[in-house]
Amino acid sequence: MPGWPDVGRTDDHRILEALRRGDPHAPAGLYDAYADRLNDYAHSLVHDQDLAADAVHDSLVVAHARVDLLKEPTRLRAWLYALTRARCSTGGRTPPHGTSAPILGEEPADPLLADLVRESLAELGRDERQALHLSVRHGLSSAEVGAVLGVTSRQAAGRITRARDQLENAAAAIVLARVGRAHCPDLSALVDSGVGASWQDGPLSPSLRRRLSRHISGCKVCKEGRERHVSAESLLAMLPVAYPRLSLRRQVIATCTDPEREHTRAAVVEQAGRVDRRGFPAGGTESRSSGARRRRGSRKRRRTTPVLLAAVVVFGGAGAATLVYTQAPQRRLEAMNPPPAPQEVLTTAPDVGDDLPEPEASDGPTEPTPSPSRSAPPPSASGTPTRTASPRPTPSFSRTPARPLSQAELDMNCPGGLGAATGGAITLAARNAAVEWSATVGQGLTVTPKRGKLKAGAAGRITVTVADPSRPGNGVVSFRSAAGNPSCRLSWTGTGAGEPSDDPPATPSPDPSGA
Repeated sequence: MPGWPDVGRTDDHRILEALRRGDPHAPAGLYDAYADRLNDYAHSLVHDQDLAADAVHDSLVVAHARVDLLKEPTRLRAWLYALTRARCSTGGRTPPHGTSAPILGEEPADPLLADLVRESLAELGRDERQALHLSVRHGLSSAEVGAVLGVTSRQAAGRITRARDQLENAAAAIVLARVGRAHCPDLSALVDSGVGASWQDGPLSPSLRRRLSRHISGCKVCKEGRERHVSAESLLAMLPVAYPRLSLRRQVIATCTDPEREHTRAAVVEQAGRVDRRGFPAGGTESRSSGARRRRGSRKRRRTTPVLLAAVVVFGGAGAATLVYTQAPQRRLEAMNPPPAPQEVLTTAPDVGDDLPEPEASDGPTEPTPSPSRSAPPPSASGTPTRTASPRPTPSFSRTPARPLSQAELDMNCPGGLGAATGGAITLAARNAAVEWSATVGQGLTVTPKRGKLKAGAAGRITVTVADPSRPGNGVVSFRSAAGNPSCRLSWTGTGAGEPSDDPPATPSPDPSGA
């Protein structure tokens, strides 16, 4: 990803301990580890280099002064991003369409695709765009993204998945139009109808790109091509990094440590405002709580809304009153029309050989229907017809066979070998019907989210993270659902910092679901 310092969890612990014991070199260490990252994130929010630098300065000063408020030491990274986000929301400005001013840097290798990435990011909602930046470009987990944005990890994972799919589908419209037309005739026909058969490279109109994106999201062949040729990580890496100005480091250290700047330091800390019980800025959790209260109030109003409306119709002759319901249940209608009572009929004793009606043929199961006995009563001595009571009529039902539903299936796309990467993504798709699923992992892996529900024809992405990326190893992610139980075997080579694992490297196993 971008060329800022690679800060691990051990580095976070060391930085946090230095801040808490008042090490005079702690502000410099904090700046060197996180200033580039935070400045790039702040620039994605305010789209102004000076405003981004101001946000980073104030956030690091607040972190140095209020480090004792952080209740969970493992959340240092998320805490710094949350402080930066809160500072940008109070002191920054956001252009109406989310477009960013150009940053001086290297010219991208594919300017057409880089422009499309910027355009696609501008089309995302603000929450989805922030979640994508934090997760893909800055490497935060779903739980950390949720802590920054003030939402649950499940909500954060949903925003990341939606934003990733939208960005990758938009980029795949160009990439697959270049390299994947031979594999999908429908895609080739769409491109030819929009720009002509002689098209090789160049911009696509917004309407054509949207049509191609919709086709790719629903075409299995194009989805597989997108996963081979397009990734959100490589797309966001095309955007240049918004590095802070060179003088910012000296300014941050001076504000944190210089006694003559005590007044400036106090003003910055006061402007940061209140925090929640975890030490995070209170704005995100407050907005989440207020949103939850509004939803609960809406549900309460819906529950108290009358369901049935009644009117009294008075009949003049009989003087009776009848309640007429606007939405009468079916059983109420049946109760208003009871079956006729049994009647006495004059019959003759049937002969044993009398023909009885054959039951209706049915392709599906039918309800068992009892029938009256066929035994004949004893004939009377006089040979005259006997007066007998017919048995109570038994209702007979013939169930119309329902159209057979296609069996639901849970498809999975397994990456197999992760190489030196610290994690990967597994794609699940529901065929023919909605599918609820849950995931379990072996030792050495974590998965987010662990359960979910997919609508019919929808797909979702599950993030798998290696617990100890320094060591090689392998593990299995298993899925359980009523539509199948596929499993994905993963292996990784590790970064080489630890001892090699005794387990042999695993090879990807075939997908039991047939994906």
